[in-house]
Amino acid sequence: MDKFYRIEQFVTRLLEVIVTFFFFIILSITITLVVMRYGFNSAIIGGNEAINYLFIYTTALGVAVSIGKVEHIRISFFIDKLKQKHRRYINILNYTLIAFINAVMIHYSLPWIKSAGYFESPVLRIPNWTVQISVPIGCSLVILYCVNHIILEGLKGKPPESQR
Repeated sequence: MDKFYRIEQFVTRLLEVIVTFFFFIILSITITLVVMRYGFNSAIIGGNEAINYLFIYTTALGVAVSIGKVEHIRISFFIDKLKQKHRRYINILNYTLIAFINAVMIHYSLPWIKSAGYFESPVLRIPNWTVQISVPIGCSLVILYCVNHIILEGLKGKPPESQR
């Protein structure tokens, strides 16, 4: 079971590095656009569009990281008052529902990508599927985290790292 913890920690760190890198690029492009606009009365073509696309990816990957680190939005007042055994069952149900919702999102996003993904973005001229694919990628990562947490809670009886 410690193998599951180590794999999850590695994937989480990798995703955090990717998200941090994307945020750094967003910050760099934003500063450059402001300097270009107000300092030189010019702009970078496609800069705003690139920022939007990078932000979409950081959101999709960031959601997965938040599930992995057990930092997702939840109200745990009543759950914290339960005994450890009952808390485990509630957590397993919670992860099952989160995984189900993300599976539904994947199910509905694939036809959407198939129907509209071949259009090109207005400025950068890249196919929309390159941005739209962030939805199934993020949802798939969330499902993997949920399955891992269900295994850790159900079989081992240990909550994920951030809940200990």
